[in-house]
Amino acid sequence: MIFGIFRKRNVIVLGKVSRELRLCRRFGLLRWQWKRAYFKRARLDLQRNINPHVMITGESGAGKSNAAKLILKRLAGQGANFVVIDPHAEYTEAAKDLRASIYDASIHAINIFDLDGLTERERTAEITALFRRIFHLGEVQASTLYRCVSYTYWISNVRDAMPNIHSLLYTIKVFKRRARSRPEANVLEGLEKRLLVVAGERFQKSVSIGRIMGQRSIFSLSGLHSAEAQTLYMESMLKKIYQSMLASPRGRRQRFYVVVDEAEKLQDSPAVGRLVAEGRKYGIGIIAIAQRAKALDKEIRSNAATMIAFAQKEPEEQGYVANMIAAGTEYNRFMEVRKAMRELPRGWALVQVARERSPKMVRCMRFRSETRDPSGEILEMAKGVIGRREMAEKLGRNGFSEEETVNAVKELVRTGLLKYHVVTEPPYEGAWYITMPRNSAEHDIMVSLIARYLTENGIRNRIYNNAYGPDVIAYGKGGKVAVEYETGSKDPKETGRMVRSRSEKYHRTIVLTGPNYMEEAASGREDANRGREAHTAWY
Repeated sequence: MIFGIFRKRNVIVLGKVSRELRLCRRFGLLRWQWKRAYFKRARLDLQRNINPHVMITGESGAGKSNAAKLILKRLAGQGANFVVIDPHAEYTEAAKDLRASIYDASIHAINIFDLDGLTERERTAEITALFRRIFHLGEVQASTLYRCVSYTYWISNVRDAMPNIHSLLYTIKVFKRRARSRPEANVLEGLEKRLLVVAGERFQKSVSIGRIMGQRSIFSLSGLHSAEAQTLYMESMLKKIYQSMLASPRGRRQRFYVVVDEAEKLQDSPAVGRLVAEGRKYGIGIIAIAQRAKALDKEIRSNAATMIAFAQKEPEEQGYVANMIAAGTEYNRFMEVRKAMRELPRGWALVQVARERSPKMVRCMRFRSETRDPSGEILEMAKGVIGRREMAEKLGRNGFSEEETVNAVKELVRTGLLKYHVVTEPPYEGAWYITMPRNSAEHDIMVSLIARYLTENGIRNRIYNNAYGPDVIAYGKGGKVAVEYETGSKDPKETGRMVRSRSEKYHRTIVLTGPNYMEEAASGREDANRGREAHTAWY
């Protein structure tokens, strides 16, 4: 009896079982049919399974993230640690319930150049293979990149410093200046443009994988604006976890889980394959979440003892997942599973556990937050620019007090998920917030406010805000007007060149600047508003 009690503590209740697939006799024939189940719940015991790995698939909005949160909440209650790799900040609002710390991937960097027990030659080959897979490089580009990475390690050893992605970009620039032919320079220029996409800020905080594996963490990748940058970050973290795993003692009991949302981005990554194949020996489990199971690494598909499949309407993917759940050559069983998957409502899933013969149709419970936390709503509102007063009013209508809002804003700013800028001039004075600025928070907030001001005054406009055009394009009777906002981080000479180029295409060019533009431009972007912001903002 005592052992039964302790065993139940490891069980994860996913929801209510509605039907089970059973072999029934009908009209003298044996056929697989979905039979009703009464007073039965879908229970997962990852400790007792053949392996602890879980695969969750289904189309967008079917309920994958909800199921993952249910599993993680129970794991947190059992004292297990985990790291969630979250491309779209879907788990940050549940951080308090999961007792997890939030990290912004754009601030907390992973250096792919760290050796982690490998030789420089081995790491150079790994980095080259990684970039070749992510960017689909050819033979010549890969060979050139290998030379650049190798030289970067050599020059860093001379300087007694560990290289990073910016060191590699500098090496490529040097090689480009010294190129002996135009084709060679073109190859280097192509590499430089591709690597710029994944290069973050120069001064980022480094991540300690040892510390991460000793706690519960959520890494939000929403601040990385390209799919390539997110894939690179995911692969780099998984490799770090794998190397740390090899240095730790073996143990059967699962003490750490790696949750990878949108795992199809990794495709045939060797990092995830190694973790899945060897993780069980070291007490590490993988929870892979993807819209398309067929795009996942083969090691995940073959080693996941628990499969949770939500609705899938794409025919090829539907057939593939149904075949995995049916786990046999019986056509009748396969068709019953496929038909059920096509008709699943939102929040329902087919659950197949390796040690159980029959798949189950489960109505998953709804993940409900036990703590009043407006963080999720704040992040959703701040995808566009939102002011302090407007935010407080909206959250107040939803039942949140100002104190709860202030505490949530402070925490989101501390973790880097929420950026802000303080405006001191009317009519928009006060603190303004944004989650994922393409440039700096000041720049993107001010561009949004400029567009808002023009709209309020009856001037048609649209925000362009990229390298190929002005920040805002306003439309008037005389033609198009280019509106630019300068924070002071750009060289005034470069601003002058930009204004001349805009004048060739637009009827008029207007440049708006911050209050300390010339001072900041001259001093290297010092924060001249720090004292004023401390008095004006919530925190």
